[in-house]
Amino acid sequence: MDYQAEYQKKLTTAEEAVKVVKSGDWVDYSFCANHPIALDKALAERMAADPSLTDLSFRGAIALWQPEVTKLPDAAQRLTWNSWHMSGIERKACMEGFGFYSALRYSEMPRWYRENVRHVNVAMIQVAPMDAHGWFSFGPQASHLKAVCDVSDVIIVEVNKNMPRCLGGMEN
Repeated sequence: MDYQAEYQKKLTTAEEAVKVVKSGDWVDYSFCANHPIALDKALAERMAADPSLTDLSFRGAIALWQPEVTKLPDAAQRLTWNSWHMSGIERKACMEGFGFYSALRYSEMPRWYRENVRHVNVAMIQVAPMDAHGWFSFGPQASHLKAVCDVSDVIIVEVNKNMPRCLGGMEN
């Protein structure tokens, strides 16, 4: 299989990619450095332009920067941010009334996604560039992202040439 040709067929802009998100969806933003940047910005712009896009539930953890969707002036009325492990940024979302903490032992996340979450509408994940064999790398947050992908209807990867390839795990 020509993976590069397949990749080129699927390649699109962040603005086009986020059009799959609809009201009522669960959107998984991953952990730490894997939070999408361009996709988050495009989704925030789409939400700003379309006030009917509402009732979105996001899942993420240890936000290293404030997600653009949470900066919308009416964020508390349009979305919920659910965090597995909180950073100070996510604590502020809780204080503003649209953030919630879901206590969970980190090592249990893959099983929790497969056995309890069981469904994500859209997963948006930053990844390292595809290798010659057609594989992307989840980088340093490889711990549970395969499980997220296993239960997601749509997986959108945001390729980051600076994301390190992290190998050696069971689900990376």
